[in-house]
Amino acid sequence: MTPELFRELVAEAVLSPNVHNIQPTLWRLVDAQTIALVQSPVRSLPVGDPTRRDAQASHGAAAEGMVIAASARGIALSVATAAPGEVARMTVTGACAPDPLVPFLTRRRTYRGAFDKALEASALKALETWSHPDTRLITDDAHIRQIALLTDQATLRAFRNRPYRQELASWMRLTKADRNWSRDGLNAQAMGMSAPLAVAAGVVLSHPVFEIFDRLQLAGMLTAEAGVTRSASALVAFVQDRDADPFQTGRDWHRLWLELTARGLSAAPLTILGDDAQAAAEMGHRLNLAPHQRLVTVLRAGMVDAVKLPSPARLPVDELILP
Repeated sequence: MTPELFRELVAEAVLSPNVHNIQPTLWRLVDAQTIALVQSPVRSLPVGDPTRRDAQASHGAAAEGMVIAASARGIALSVATAAPGEVARMTVTGACAPDPLVPFLTRRRTYRGAFDKALEASALKALETWSHPDTRLITDDAHIRQIALLTDQATLRAFRNRPYRQELASWMRLTKADRNWSRDGLNAQAMGMSAPLAVAAGVVLSHPVFEIFDRLQLAGMLTAEAGVTRSASALVAFVQDRDADPFQTGRDWHRLWLELTARGLSAAPLTILGDDAQAAAEMGHRLNLAPHQRLVTVLRAGMVDAVKLPSPARLPVDELILP
């Protein structure tokens, strides 16, 4: 594991999905056989993720990205016990064949816009043989419409929490003048917002403007995404045991998303369905989950012309590698 190869692997691993694109994972090459993952001291969500469960899942997704990237070079990596101050360590264990998901590691994109309904038949055909032990596939239009409404209700509840709303807004990049537009967070292009809509969103989310709109019963119209959610060909509910290790959950989540990418589908997470207690309970009932299971998230999935997929906003590799 040379420093040059290490940089190549980090550049690919950083493309892994992570909560609100805050990119909480830093990397250190300990020696020629060992890589350390470290939590960034400035990239966290103390309001939205107080237990850092989502951050741990993000680290797990990044680790899985590193494993897949290394396999493309014939290098097998395994997760080892972390040293103090680290999230995890990864060690070279020998040679291996490329992971089947290697071609899709750098192709995966989060797409938050409306899917192409003209491609729905192709999307459903791509899912005909879908079989994943941790997922429930929802393709019925009526169920998707109901879950779209449930998502909007949960989103509005979350946005009524001012600290949560302010924290989320701090990671939004609403104009290209924002120096972090292509570096991190959620920019307007990634969120499928036009320039005027993005500027308006910045105003509406501020205090006390949001509260005024909410009293006028207009806030729900501004935060709603039901139309976009209904355009999905399928909703993929990701379910795991309640006591599952969040780091491993992130690894599994990343592979799940790459498997959708391999079938030609794009996706976006409806994380609020797992985070909001009321929505999670309703989804648990709909999915007939056992008491020991929980909904991690739901991916809305469909097909769209590749030219519509946004470029990923990512930090430069030099800012992610520790000495």
